[in-house]
Amino acid sequence: MPNIKPALVILAGGLGSRFGGAKQVAPFGARGRFLFEYACYDAMQAGFQKVYVITRPGMQVEISAQLQRWIHPSRFEILIQEQNRSKPWGTAHALHFLAGHWDGPFLVLNADDYYGSGICTRAIELRDRGVQNAALLFELAPTLSPNGPVARGICQVEHDTLLSIEEVMKIEQKEGQVQDEKDRILAPNTLISMNAWLFQAEFLTELSALVQQFLHDHAQNETAEVYLPKVVQELIQKNQLKVSTTAMPAEWFGITYAADLAHAQQKIKELEKGVYPTDFSPWI
Repeated sequence: MPNIKPALVILAGGLGSRFGGAKQVAPFGARGRFLFEYACYDAMQAGFQKVYVITRPGMQVEISAQLQRWIHPSRFEILIQEQNRSKPWGTAHALHFLAGHWDGPFLVLNADDYYGSGICTRAIELRDRGVQNAALLFELAPTLSPNGPVARGICQVEHDTLLSIEEVMKIEQKEGQVQDEKDRILAPNTLISMNAWLFQAEFLTELSALVQQFLHDHAQNETAEVYLPKVVQELIQKNQLKVSTTAMPAEWFGITYAADLAHAQQKIKELEKGVYPTDFSPWI
């Protein structure tokens, strides 16, 4: 599908419990932008069609007002992650709200992560090569936080194909080694997913079915979450999904904890000295 422009999908529904607030709307750069606006700018430069922001109820007005400062309303849409409890149901649940709104390829990114200025261009390159679904992967060590443990999708890759992905919790540096919550030692160059995915619209059909089953099975559970890597893993195991992989340069940074914010803001300040303009050109 080389001639179909992709959409950028931003997952912005988290509560930011470890951060202590709505980190997806924390201010960055000289103009106080949201962190994911830099991905939106990269998407515009790469030739994407539009942006979907999936967020929780109550945040749509603030996000819409911010984006309208430089993005025409026809170029973005805000989708609400409706739920019947205060804690969001997870990233897979959030993404399934895209079903029925977009019927082309799309790149998924987290709102509170910066993936590097080239990630949208890489997605276009993959699409032009005929790749249907892809995981855009990073090496583990540069994605760790000095301020506490993190969760990462540990990937097994062979011949540029994703064999498996495991959502591993509480990864951190201990005594000079990278360890997880089970005290397993992980190689610093282990390939991991930071929830950067290229999918086709058909993926949403399978995703929605699995999410609905999860909601049925956990209807009375106030804390259960269904993560996107878990759904991808299940579909790979069933031979219902083939996912190519591509390794990205170590340009990622993000905000898991409040103490991560100052470092991330400084990184954007540096990027605005050359990679990004202070004032974005309108996306019309």
